[in-house]
Amino acid sequence: MKIKRVRIENFRCLCKVDIEMEDVTSFLGPTGAGKSTVLRALDWFFNGEKSVALSDEDLHSARGSRRISVEVEFDGLTSRDRETLGNYASPETDSMIVWRTWEEGEDKITGKGLAFPPFEAVRQEGSAMDKRRAYSKLRDEQPGLGLPAAGSVAAVEESMRAWELDNRSQLTETEIEGTHFFGFAGQSKLAELIDFVFVSADLRAYEEADDSKSSALGRILDHAVDRSEAANEIRSAEEGIAQEREEIHKKVYGEVLDGISTALSREVSLLTFGRSVRVLPLVQVPKPVRTVFRVRVQDGAAETSVYRQGHGFQRALIIAALKYLAERRHPEAGTRTLCLAVEEPELFQHPAQARTFAEVLRGLVTSSEGLAQVMYATHSPVFIDHRHYREVRRLSRDFTDGHPTTTVNQVSDLELCEALEPYGVQADSVRRQTGLRCVSTLAEGFFADVAVLVEGDTDAAVILGCAERQNVNLGAQGIHIVSAGSKSKLMLCHAILHALNVRCYTVFDGDAGMGERKREGLQAHLEGQEWADALRKIDEAVRRNMLDNTNLLGYLGGTPTGEPADESARTYTVFHDDLEGYLGSHWPDWVERKQGMIREGEGFAGKNAATYREAARTADSEPPLLLRLLLQNVLALAG
Repeated sequence: MKIKRVRIENFRCLCKVDIEMEDVTSFLGPTGAGKSTVLRALDWFFNGEKSVALSDEDLHSARGSRRISVEVEFDGLTSRDRETLGNYASPETDSMIVWRTWEEGEDKITGKGLAFPPFEAVRQEGSAMDKRRAYSKLRDEQPGLGLPAAGSVAAVEESMRAWELDNRSQLTETEIEGTHFFGFAGQSKLAELIDFVFVSADLRAYEEADDSKSSALGRILDHAVDRSEAANEIRSAEEGIAQEREEIHKKVYGEVLDGISTALSREVSLLTFGRSVRVLPLVQVPKPVRTVFRVRVQDGAAETSVYRQGHGFQRALIIAALKYLAERRHPEAGTRTLCLAVEEPELFQHPAQARTFAEVLRGLVTSSEGLAQVMYATHSPVFIDHRHYREVRRLSRDFTDGHPTTTVNQVSDLELCEALEPYGVQADSVRRQTGLRCVSTLAEGFFADVAVLVEGDTDAAVILGCAERQNVNLGAQGIHIVSAGSKSKLMLCHAILHALNVRCYTVFDGDAGMGERKREGLQAHLEGQEWADALRKIDEAVRRNMLDNTNLLGYLGGTPTGEPADESARTYTVFHDDLEGYLGSHWPDWVERKQGMIREGEGFAGKNAATYREAARTADSEPPLLLRLLLQNVLALAG
C-alpha cells in the first residue's frame, strides 16, 4: 500500500493543508513555506516521538486548537496488507485512513476500521482488570456469541479478534484508537507494511553508517546479511568451550571442592537432619554477541572513517545506501513499501551529481514494482522532470491576521482541460500532448514568482539585455523567463504554471507578415498544381496563425483578434509581426550594434541569443517604448 493523501492541521507553520501524493512527489516553494514541515509531519506520523518530540512550540501560531493532527489515507492495499491489518482494512474498499494526534502531551493513533460494537466498549475500558470484567460480563449477557474464558488482557484481545475475523458480517465501521491499533504485542501494524525513511538536510552519513536497527546500514545488513548462521556457529563454539571449562574445573578443583563439601556437610549434619552441602565451580557462559559491522572509506592509500569525509561524500553515501536498501530487501519483505522522504537532495552536490541523484530517486520507484514511494523538498530544478509536472506540489505562503498560512497547489488534467477547452484546445489533446509539448525550461518556472513566457531564446535574450542595461536583476526579483519554443506551446505552459500559482507574463508575435514571407520563399520552379498546393498550405498556415492569435488573446484576457497591433498590456505583450521586424523599424541602433559585433567577430549571424542579448545591452540608444513597457509590466506583476 502507498500514501494517497495527507492532511496536516495545526503543526508548526501549517495551519491546515490537504495534499494528494504521487509515486514521486516534489515539494517546491519559497523558504519558510512549509516544504520540510510536511516531511517532518509524516516522519512523526510513522516514527512518533523517537523522530520528532512534540511540544507546545510545535503548535501553529494561531492556536485555534491545542491539537496537532496528521491524517494519512492509504490506497493500493494488497491481500497481504489486508491480512496484516485485519479489521482495519475493509474488503469493500481499496483504501484506509489513519490519523495521529497530539494534544496536551498525549499522543494517539487512530484508524477507521471494522469492529463489533460491544467489543469496542470492552477495548475502551482503562485498566486490565476493567477490561477482563467487561469481557466476562459480555460473555454472561450474550452466551450466543460463544466467547471462551480469558484470564488475561492478551487472551481477551485475542478471543475478540478471532471472533471478529469469523463474523465479518456483524462488524460496522468505527474509529479504532489507542494502543490496540498498534497490535497486541505493541508492534505497529503500519511499520510491518511501510518502511518510512526520512533523510533530513542535517543528517550526517556517519550516523547512518552505525550498525543499528534504525540506521540505513543496519537496515541494509538486516535485509542483505543472514547473521543467524554465524550466530549458531558461535553458539556451538561457546558451548564447546563451556564443556572444556567444566572438565578443567573438575580436574583442578574437583578433589579440593569435594573435601570442602564433605567437611561442610559433616558440620551441618550436627545442626540439622537430612541435608548436605556441595561446593561447585560456576561456569560463566558469555551472553550471545550480535555481530556488528562498520563502514570504512578507502580514499586512495588512506583508510578513514565516514566521519572524516566531506559533506558531499557523506550525502552521496546516504543516497547510495538507501538505493541499495531498496534493491536488497528480502523476499519476505517484498510486500513492504519503502517510503523515502528527502529534504533538499541537492545539498553539497555539483550539478552532474545532483542529476544522478535525481535519476536514482526516480529509479527507486520505477524498479520497485510498485513497492517504493519517493518525496522530497527541493530548491533545484534538476530534481523536477517537466514531463511529470503532475507530481509537483507548490507551496505558497501568506498571512491571515498576522499568522502564516500555507496553500498547496498542483496541476490536474481536469484543471487544464477546463482552462483550455474554451480556447480551442480539446480535452483529448491536453491529455495526449501535455507531457510531450512541455518544454525543458518549464521546470525552472515552477520556482519563480513570475514566469515570463516567450516563444524562443532570442526573445528571452532581448528582454534580459534590456533589463541589464537598466541594472535590473530579474532573477533577484523572482522573475524567470521560460522559452516555450513556439506560440502553440504558450497557452499550455501558462495553464500549468497558473495552476501552480505562478504569476505569468506572455510575450508573442502576431506574425502578420507570415504569409508574405512564406510566398516569397516558394521555389521559383513550382508551377501548376504544385504551385496551387503550396499556396493552399500557406493560406492554411495563415488561417491557423490568426486562430492561434485569437484564442491566445482571449485566454490572456485581451481583445480576441487574428491580427493584433503592437501592444503591451498588464499580462502580455504582442508584436504585430515579429520581434526582429519590430526591432528593425523601431530600434535601428540595436540592428547596427548586432551587425557591428558580427563584423568584428564578437557576434554571430542568424538568430543567436548571445548576440541579441549583448546588442540589447550595449546599443547606443535606449530600447523603444514597447520593450520599456514590457519590462515595466513584468516588474509590476512581480510587485
